[in-house]
Amino acid sequence: MYGKGIDQSPDITFYVAKNPELVGSNDWENLEIDAIVDTINDFKTKIQLYAREQDAAFKETRKGPLFQETIPFYLEKLEQIAEQNNGHLAAAKLTWADFFLAGVIDHLDDLVEINLLEHSPNLQKVVRNVITIPAVKGWIKIRSQTEA
Repeated sequence: MYGKGIDQSPDITFYVAKNPELVGSNDWENLEIDAIVDTINDFKTKIQLYAREQDAAFKETRKGPLFQETIPFYLEKLEQIAEQNNGHLAAAKLTWADFFLAGVIDHLDDLVEINLLEHSPNLQKVVRNVITIPAVKGWIKIRSQTEA
């Protein structure tokens, strides 16, 4: 639109969040959206703490709790929310929270070396609802690939 590029996914998502079609229709829906994004950020932080740990022995002590407790806890809660919102994370419609998840999930998969959404059909639907939008689909084809 402006002939410029930004390479920070969170910043791009916050830019998208200003689109009136992607925000809630009232303060409560906006609160729901913000809470979901904060939850995804909390999840992301927990995964990053594990993935970026340099001390192999300490990292190993974090592995069990992360994979057996933390990841299932967050995915179960987010999956329930996506199911209740018909494949969206808030307000039963496409919001910037959906874009946020779609924007970070591949990175998180790379950090833990698994497909986090493999057993979460409603969260898969959230991501699919974003990445099949023609403009997004076109951007995905031409974007540069970066390392996590």
